[in-house]
Amino acid sequence: MDLSIIIPAYNAEPYIFELLECLKPQITEAVEVIVIDDGSTKTLDLAGYPWAKVIYQRNQGASAARNKGLSIAKGEYIAFIDADDLVSDKYIETILNKAKTEKFDYCYLSWKSFGGWEAGAKLNTIEDTFPEFNLCVWNRIYKRSMIGSTRFNTKKAVAEDAQFIREVKEDGKKKAFISEYMYFYRSNAENSLTDKAAAGKVPIKRIVYYYDKITKDMAFLIDEFKELDKDSEVILMTNHNEIPELKDHAVIIKPRPISGTERRGQPTDLFHQIPQPIKTQVCIFIAAAHAIGGIETWTYNFCKAMHKYYDILVLYHEGLMHPNQFNRLVPYAQIMNNDPNKTIICDTAINCRVVLPLPKNVEYKKKIQLVHTCRLKEQWEPAEDADEVIYVSETAAKSFEHPEGKVIHNITAPEEPKKLLFLVSACRLTYEKGGERMLTLARMLENKGIPYVWYVFTDAPIPGAPANMIFKAPTLNIGPYVKAADWLIQLSSQEAFCYSIVEAWEMGTRTLTTPLPVLSELGFEEGKQGYTLPWNVEECENIENILYSEYKPFEYRIDNEKIIKQWRKTLGNTKPTKSRQLKKGYKLCISLCDFDDMHENRRVKQGEIYQVPEERAIEGQKRGFFRIIA
Repeated sequence: MDLSIIIPAYNAEPYIFELLECLKPQITEAVEVIVIDDGSTKTLDLAGYPWAKVIYQRNQGASAARNKGLSIAKGEYIAFIDADDLVSDKYIETILNKAKTEKFDYCYLSWKSFGGWEAGAKLNTIEDTFPEFNLCVWNRIYKRSMIGSTRFNTKKAVAEDAQFIREVKEDGKKKAFISEYMYFYRSNAENSLTDKAAAGKVPIKRIVYYYDKITKDMAFLIDEFKELDKDSEVILMTNHNEIPELKDHAVIIKPRPISGTERRGQPTDLFHQIPQPIKTQVCIFIAAAHAIGGIETWTYNFCKAMHKYYDILVLYHEGLMHPNQFNRLVPYAQIMNNDPNKTIICDTAINCRVVLPLPKNVEYKKKIQLVHTCRLKEQWEPAEDADEVIYVSETAAKSFEHPEGKVIHNITAPEEPKKLLFLVSACRLTYEKGGERMLTLARMLENKGIPYVWYVFTDAPIPGAPANMIFKAPTLNIGPYVKAADWLIQLSSQEAFCYSIVEAWEMGTRTLTTPLPVLSELGFEEGKQGYTLPWNVEECENIENILYSEYKPFEYRIDNEKIIKQWRKTLGNTKPTKSRQLKKGYKLCISLCDFDDMHENRRVKQGEIYQVPEERAIEGQKRGFFRIIA
């Protein structure tokens, strides 16, 4: 098979028959024509063209249809033709002759429009290219081996051709061109996708960037464009570009008037907004979502339980969605700050507010008034234009004088909460003590939704730390905290001994540490007294499993008797000559200033600690000379 022609067709009558009549006298055994009927409302009957292989599939769009054709094509070369266009009566012959004589990898076809507005591209030399917006697969012939596993992006409604062309990568491959007009584009096709997109009748994503100059320090745009290219058409308007890699994920043009669905970058008057309808199956109007509340809980539980059955859009007013509510709804529903200029089309609209009307820009087939409240004010009434009224309880329904509708109790979403982890650290948060690692670990826990309270005893809190890191002033008695903690955290870069780790073990509290060399010397056993994390804590992919690992009681004791003997041997076997015992009837005081002590007949310096008779100590403390410390 020399050539496979792939034709996606959706409600393509009568245009496709005109195309097939054009191809009919050109067909040979070396050519296959694959027509993909993409779920047309009227089944396409091509019985009169037995050489056309017809594949039927549910409606998925032109990209999916072309991908289906590619999956079964057998030709050495691939051609794409849109069902409403036409080709030259020498289309197949010219292409195969060119392939035979030049053995190209890809070939550009001259083309022109007919039936409406005039456009086209006449190629005269091998250096000629198409206009920058003319990134279409119907004006190119590709070697099937060059396409390989590349496929059209089914997430895009428009510009999927451009992405396909970029990913096939023509650079470095053998090019050919045909100067005669081979392809004829029908510019007046009824209900064409191009016209629908321009009129805002189909949802598309065309992101238009404008920067007067793109400089090398704007390399962040590479990743941004790459991510957007997954489901959007990206167009960059600029007069100067120093980052050639951007062309791999965007169409780059000189500034000109242009339409799109979103503008980014610098302000410009050249951009025209394409209106985009928002389509969904269920639209829930909540008006506001506070930090906590019954409607907020119902919305979350409903979306969590029902998102597997319906596409759900939650609609609220500007500034009235608490971030916590937003974050927990995100996995289950589309969330939108209502824009009165955008039309929302849904099967069912649910108004959760008795006292507020449904926004006028919401179009629906069915409207439900959901009543979450008892009738607290006489003027409260469910919307009269609702197709159905639903109360959340019999009590709510009976509170209204003439309740019409039915009762559906609120959905609950019981969840077994994760155990709250109690973490403790006590260290100066300098670089070598692992302050940055601690901050990274805290953010990891936040991102994984692990509930925790982390007491950090330090004299210098970490700026920008999550709220669950609670910084406390240093104290010499953190034992009760360590004893109660699930984990003591010590993420230092180096430790010569580390009292906090040893004391935690002696209390039976596990530690989470960096792989400090001293651990083995202290008798640490991985999994027993705790675990070690990589120096780069972000590399620990099983942090949740570690933190919630089974606790097994252990005993750990430093051999203090042995250590004392070692010091006695080092210092010599002597006895103290001065008593440190507090005299009977005396208090241990610290002086708060320099003063002359008449009783001791000497000058006392600020900060000096000495024993003072109890009565005089109390009097001196009142007068501000001493502070009693024992």
